[in-house]
Amino acid sequence: MNPVVLVHGFLDTWYTPWWKKLGRHAQDACLLPDMIRFVDKGSVPGLTVGSPEEYAELVRAEVEKAYDEHDSRVNVVGHSMGGLDARVYIEEMGGKELVDSLVTLGTPHQGTLTSWLASFTPGGRALRMSSDLIKRRPTSVVDDVEYVSVWSPGDTLVKPTKNARMRRDDKENVTNLKVGSLGHLELTKSRSVFSRYADRLCE
Repeated sequence: MNPVVLVHGFLDTWYTPWWKKLGRHAQDACLLPDMIRFVDKGSVPGLTVGSPEEYAELVRAEVEKAYDEHDSRVNVVGHSMGGLDARVYIEEMGGKELVDSLVTLGTPHQGTLTSWLASFTPGGRALRMSSDLIKRRPTSVVDDVEYVSVWSPGDTLVKPTKNARMRRDDKENVTNLKVGSLGHLELTKSRSVFSRYADRLCE
């Protein structure tokens, strides 16, 4: 069984209660506590506004620690912009060598119109549908990693909501999972959502 690295999103921290719930879901399902690591971008909600390129370095550090400790490839779960942080690491920084799967929850793979609300921050600019980072994503998918993109038509922070689906879903290693009408944060703490991708973490 592989260790798991959890990556929070824009404005969030891993200290918020929904991440504790996700960690408990993983432990209840199959994982020991020491097999779960969190990427720490900062302890103050609202201040984690850097770009995915910046935070990809933190993802790399946690994945490498998990890999070294368990001598095993790593599964990554990223919420919102955290999924893009992970994709930059996997697809542009050699992370595909250490990562077995990436599950994204409400990640704006194709950008989001709501990014204009935070256009004064590096993270907000990166989430624009016209940003260079977003434009690179469709052709950056790697073959050695299994991708699962969980999205919801009730997600009010990814607009249009279909932008949380990964393109190139004709590839065998890319799966898009639609989950009811849950909101953006509910995707992290919902046990029913976790059950849809738990098999990727418990194999």
